[in-house]
Amino acid sequence: MIEILKKYNEFYHQNCSHGDETSSCVYKFYDKGTKLILTAPHSTRIFINQKERFSDLYTGAITQYVGETTETSAIIRQKYVSYKALISDFITDSNLQKHYFLDIHGFEKDIPYDICLGIGEMDKNNYPYLQEIAQIIQSFDLRVAINHENYMGLHGLTGCYQKMYNKPNVIQMEMRRHLRDFYNNQENVQKITIPMLEKITGLYKL
Repeated sequence: MIEILKKYNEFYHQNCSHGDETSSCVYKFYDKGTKLILTAPHSTRIFINQKERFSDLYTGAITQYVGETTETSAIIRQKYVSYKALISDFITDSNLQKHYFLDIHGFEKDIPYDICLGIGEMDKNNYPYLQEIAQIIQSFDLRVAINHENYMGLHGLTGCYQKMYNKPNVIQMEMRRHLRDFYNNQENVQKITIPMLEKITGLYKL
């Protein structure tokens, strides 16, 4: 598992985390025909607020790996471009808006949580799969927050999707670095992160 993740990561980490600059597309859709689509829009560096922003390290490789092991569709950024390229626009242009999305990110802030789930401005009590996902996370002895003030997803895919379609189809998942770094925290990734994500994808296949 770890060697495969490292191999995948080389693709997103190349060219100072600009990814494959020769790619003809910013995003690649791995179509498995599933109800759920995993997304990693910050797998490479991105252009936002008129400047270049760091990537969410290791999210591209983890998303690609889980997509393959669970036969779940995925959309992953392939390269950096010096203009705003929103994954929400890619989803609309590809006519994929009827799907559910688990939007995978990474955070570095010093807060007392391991994972933050963002659902924008919608009601958490009536949000599909949210409570089940939180329960799976907690079953791995992880601390989870729902709509932490810094990670509500208002300005990402979650917020954009809700503004466009007014549906609760996107959950943003922010993971602390020790759950993503398969170079320095291999055991966490092998025994917690990957099995947890595999269980979560299973919810959407019931």
